[in-house]
Amino acid sequence: MRRSNALLNLKTEYDAAWKATLETFFPACLQLTFPQLAALIDWSVPPEFLDTELQEIVRGSETGRMRVDKLIKVQRKDGPSELLLIHVEVQSQRDDALPRRMLRYLCRILDRFDQPPVSLAILADPHPRWHPGPYAYSLGGASLVFQYATCKLADLDLAPWIAAGNPVARVIQAHRLAQRTGKKLKARRSGKLGLVRQLLESGMSDAEIREVMRLVHWLLALPEEEEIGFRKDVRHMEASMETKRRSTYERVVWEEGLVQGRDEGRVEGRSTAVQDLLLDLVSERFGACSDRLRDRVGAIRDEARLRQLARAVLTVPTLSEFEARIDG
Repeated sequence: MRRSNALLNLKTEYDAAWKATLETFFPACLQLTFPQLAALIDWSVPPEFLDTELQEIVRGSETGRMRVDKLIKVQRKDGPSELLLIHVEVQSQRDDALPRRMLRYLCRILDRFDQPPVSLAILADPHPRWHPGPYAYSLGGASLVFQYATCKLADLDLAPWIAAGNPVARVIQAHRLAQRTGKKLKARRSGKLGLVRQLLESGMSDAEIREVMRLVHWLLALPEEEEIGFRKDVRHMEASMETKRRSTYERVVWEEGLVQGRDEGRVEGRSTAVQDLLLDLVSERFGACSDRLRDRVGAIRDEARLRQLARAVLTVPTLSEFEARIDG
């Protein structure tokens, strides 16, 4: 009965994973899904995510499940004044209302910014034959055909992108595996272990591996007992590998505050686990932690703050700058 309850509660975090994918790997995502558009953009200028503006635009409209919408401002290569708005929708299930919704978003964005966006739909659904067409209207001599760009994830050949080190190709691998395995725990656990091994053996940077590992964890969720067993599988696998990238997956799980043994669900236990993770990362990056630093970290109880500092360890160049972040 315990196993069946776990299966009923198993939920794949498609929305959260794709939201984080767009925010973390937007250039790589666009290069893989819409390469012609990506080639027009000056990526030396960081993309600007207009989340607040998008929320204001769609306020009061229906908010569907299994989809993610983002509005991003980028700079074109054409010149300093060539700004471009991109509306991206990631659709994880079939929805025949998609063409009309894409048109509605275009009209609202145009009205808000006096500039039409480039409208993109990433079709992440499991239905291979579903390829939505344009929105078309014709009556009494008036007509409209609105064609938005689409990319069907199921149709992509990921091999060259994986070889090139594109992190989003790995996310799509995990996405496909999640759809293919569903609640088949043995197949999901085995496939997830294979993906973790591939990541550890890839040529991607430590920061990229860490972020992709987090997305793999969300997309390929396992019930608690299976997850604890999976972490043992990862440790055994790492022991047999010639790699210094060890315990990456477990650190991601700790940082997310998930699956922390028997005490999972207790606020105190979660905070302590993230504190331990943070100090472990500091020691690995900069050497042994002083008692003063341990005391400062131990005084922080806010989990979100601790996780923020854990991510900062990967990017700051010196220990003194990290210590300054603690006070920031």
